[in-house]
Amino acid sequence: MPHGRVVITAILSRKGGVGKTTTAVNLAAALAAQGYKVLLVDLDSQASTSLSLGVSRWALAPSSADVLLNSYPIADAIRATRVMGLYLITASTDLTSLDRELGPLPRRESLLKEELSDVADSFDFVLIDCPAFPSLAPVNALMASDCYIVPAVPHYLAIEGVRNVCASADRLCQRLGSPTRLLGIALTMVDYRTRASRDNARQIRQEFEERVFAIEIRTNIRLAEAPAHGQTIFEFDPSSPGAEAYRLLSEEFVLRAGLMGGIALPTKRTALATS
Repeated sequence: MPHGRVVITAILSRKGGVGKTTTAVNLAAALAAQGYKVLLVDLDSQASTSLSLGVSRWALAPSSADVLLNSYPIADAIRATRVMGLYLITASTDLTSLDRELGPLPRRESLLKEELSDVADSFDFVLIDCPAFPSLAPVNALMASDCYIVPAVPHYLAIEGVRNVCASADRLCQRLGSPTRLLGIALTMVDYRTRASRDNARQIRQEFEERVFAIEIRTNIRLAEAPAHGQTIFEFDPSSPGAEAYRLLSEEFVLRAGLMGGIALPTKRTALATS
């Protein structure tokens, strides 16, 4: 069976604390566990994704900042992780200067797309963990991607936040001539013990309908503990409800990517891949 092209997905949010990095790390790991070859690109200057995969702060270089700001070869910035089939480009605090240094460049919104074009076809999926939207890092991620995901915690004002992110992303893509589209809204840290969480989750589903992933990530202490150990939930506690939720989310993610018009679903090739 011929190999479909890589699917590149940006993970966007308007603010922190919505499970964005947890989703990036564990969705990527779950896809790798399915047998796909996955590249996770950390574009957040806090480097939370990199740290969550066990990279120490003094071992972050070479990072995505070196690729985007210092013309470092992107292929040399890719490193294997402990998770079979999962590869990483780290982030670093140097990304805080991205807007200032790239601002004068005419190709500032498409730099990541140009860099990824050299390596993306070596992977089945590329996931990009972005800082808060909008800034040049998530703009670059959107321009490089086929689609984007918005994690959302069902709290007060969450609906307005999701509206703003999706509307801003869609306007940006239209202005820059990008076909990038919303793949889905992922409900995270859902706590059905509280009426507010239940009501807000229901309201998000009523407004955004099929644009919301069917699978929800419920509040789970093991998901919160895993990053401190530099591990994915599948390494830290593979039998936890959080691990099962991300397994199911990865299956729905693949299904949605396959159903999205114009995206050819990749065939699994991790077992055949080399580092």
